[in-house]
Amino acid sequence: MVNSVAGEISADKLGWTLVHEHFYFAYPGWQADLTMAPFDREEALRVGLEVCQTLKSAGIQTIVDATPNDTGGREPLLYKELSQMTGINIICVTGLFTESRGAHTYWKVKMAYGADIAQMIAELFIAELTKGIGNTSVKAGLIKVSSSAQMTQYEEETHKAAVMAQKATGAPIITHTDELSGIEQADFLLSQGADPRKVLIGHVTNSGDVEYHRAILKRGVYICFDRMGAAFPLGVSDDVHIQNIVALVREGHTRQIMLSHDTVNLSLGRATARPQAVRSVDHICRNIVPALKAGGVSDEQIWTIMVENPRRFLSDG
Repeated sequence: MVNSVAGEISADKLGWTLVHEHFYFAYPGWQADLTMAPFDREEALRVGLEVCQTLKSAGIQTIVDATPNDTGGREPLLYKELSQMTGINIICVTGLFTESRGAHTYWKVKMAYGADIAQMIAELFIAELTKGIGNTSVKAGLIKVSSSAQMTQYEEETHKAAVMAQKATGAPIITHTDELSGIEQADFLLSQGADPRKVLIGHVTNSGDVEYHRAILKRGVYICFDRMGAAFPLGVSDDVHIQNIVALVREGHTRQIMLSHDTVNLSLGRATARPQAVRSVDHICRNIVPALKAGGVSDEQIWTIMVENPRRFLSDG
């Protein structure tokens, strides 16, 4: 069984799954600008319904919203409403972002006064996995932690907390990585006793070097090519990722690979000019899957990547 925002569901009902997307997102501090850009729930619902319809049309049945606690946009009750209105399974996370782009000050002040913040954060994660997020009764289905290009002391504490929570609940861990931090991150999580079968190292699309991907896979964890359709931040094209996925599948790594986009479908706060990725939540189904098949990846292997791997990762089986 898996915690979805609408309640527990059988892992066998997850179907085609995207494991790292964002319905809504804003960097910490956006609340300070609410006078100028208040949260528009009606617009958020409209955008969310459009996303869910696109997912359904593409054959996607489940989406993991990987928005952590300390950024804007984690909206459990809105996720629940979207799921109930559309039938799309939505799974949300409990977790924290990187030190440089998250809201670390609250925790670092406590750490400065001698608090065991790993224990405190673990208690938070466990509560949101087993009891619910705030007073919503919506339970998180997995844990998200994030690391910078080089892991900071604060990030080590969040990762320790994630492993403590995993040991207590069996919940899977999904990650954000900056640059090429996936190897260090995997090693640290495993050093703390994380179950490699329940760890998914994210944003391996930061690199076009297949040796980087192989190095993480050697740790026995999953990897996620989860910025498909995005040429930033490091300018790696889909063509390179497709070539690398095909190579890894041929080498026997099919059961350790997952795919997603890391879309942000609605940015909260005031709009600013920023590079826009040419992608949507159906890009993998429309473009990447056919390209993988053209490269020799079989229908059975596609099924493993898009259905079986998420099912095993998100459940106990």
